[in-house]
Amino acid sequence: MSHANLDLTARVVRLLDRAVKDSGKPVSEIARLAEMKRDSLRRSVAGERVPTLSEVLRILEACEHAGEETLLLLLLVGEDFALSYRGSAPARFLGELFKRAPAEIIEQLGELASELRPRWANGTAKLLARTLEQHITDLNRRGDAIGDRIAHGSP
Repeated sequence: MSHANLDLTARVVRLLDRAVKDSGKPVSEIARLAEMKRDSLRRSVAGERVPTLSEVLRILEACEHAGEETLLLLLLVGEDFALSYRGSAPARFLGELFKRAPAEIIEQLGELASELRPRWANGTAKLLARTLEQHITDLNRRGDAIGDRIAHGSP
């Protein structure tokens, strides 16, 4: 196994260990919900056994984490971020964004996609964040205005 694979496995194991501990549930209940043997779960969380992808997702779900989103955030951002935002609106948004953005970007850019440079990613992320902030602010302002009109009986 390569060093990169060992690091990824270690990251997943740490995520599972923290998820199980943070859940407050007994290991036997998590094992039952994840459809695993208790010993297999214990060994997976201890890093003595490499869990399958399916098992990782089932363990996260049994711990009341959004399994796919949490794992995706772990891979792309890190353990602390994945656990801090698990199951939240930002995590659901980012999960959908990370699933849809690559294909959408390639489709929209067409042949220009080959011109993309990794160094542009940080600035693009900041631009996207500012755009989202403006969009949310505008939606909230419109929502408030609509709410005011409804409260006062105006169309």
